[in-house]
Amino acid sequence: MSGFGIVVNPQAGGNRRVADRTERLATLVGNDGVVREADRLEQLVEVAREFRDRGIDILGLCGGDGSFFRALSAVAEVYGPDPLPVFLPLRAGTMNTVARGVGAPRGRPERVVERLVGQRRRGEALPTSARQLLRVNGTLLGFMVGAGVIVGFLQAYYGGRVQGPVGAAQLLAKLAMSALNGGRFVKAVFDWVDADVRCDGDRVPFGRFSVIYASTIKDIGLGFRPTYRASDELGRFHLLAGPLGAVETVRCLPRIHRGLPTESSRLYDRVARRVVVEFRQPKPYMIDGDVMNPVSGFGIEAGPVLQVVTENVAR
Repeated sequence: MSGFGIVVNPQAGGNRRVADRTERLATLVGNDGVVREADRLEQLVEVAREFRDRGIDILGLCGGDGSFFRALSAVAEVYGPDPLPVFLPLRAGTMNTVARGVGAPRGRPERVVERLVGQRRRGEALPTSARQLLRVNGTLLGFMVGAGVIVGFLQAYYGGRVQGPVGAAQLLAKLAMSALNGGRFVKAVFDWVDADVRCDGDRVPFGRFSVIYASTIKDIGLGFRPTYRASDELGRFHLLAGPLGAVETVRCLPRIHRGLPTESSRLYDRVARRVVVEFRQPKPYMIDGDVMNPVSGFGIEAGPVLQVVTENVAR
């Protein structure tokens, strides 16, 4: 059967507040698809096999940013060389950076699904746009990958009492003040990494980094757009890497918010096809907001191109 295949991550922040979300979505989808819960890898692989066997053509993922990359990685493993279904991100996370970055429909998952199912039943096409995925270490698929200060920021964010945009904004303000005042907080968050970074075979001309960040979406959260060329060309992604200091980072924030280049000589700024990072000692890194265990390095390359259901569908 074609139709919707929706995966609900019950551990996502927005889903924990709606205990019966899976049942609600299943009622809305009805005979036009299936809804399953999954939050562990083995569950995701099992659900992906079911979706493949049913021939679903719209893959809805109801969760946060980390839910998306884990589910997409499992689906890609199961589908192999076959085309992936159309991707429908349903916003149930605390930040929803990926959903916003790819232009997915806004609103509560139930409202979005109800409108989309109705539109499909009326025989109306669902507008989509092509979005480039990153492939990390050969098997993981996501939209954002990074190391350095971005990992320190996320660790402080997840350890804080307030999450979501408010918590992130408060943390950014605290970080900026600490940087300008030379406080302890900025020193704890700015995780400097010694590494060798190669971009399309060329060595990035630094040996120590505060920032290593690659993305195929422009927005990193709170309206900041450091990777302003992220969606310039399918098959490529935007890389930023360098020893940008805390004070200089704060001074660059207005330009980053406007989606402009920092113009700093301490930041390598390129559109790339492949990047290889080798740490001098194991370091954690992040994919789509999830902090991964320390590794000795990782490789990034352009992965599959997804068709994503776009915002104007849900109006």
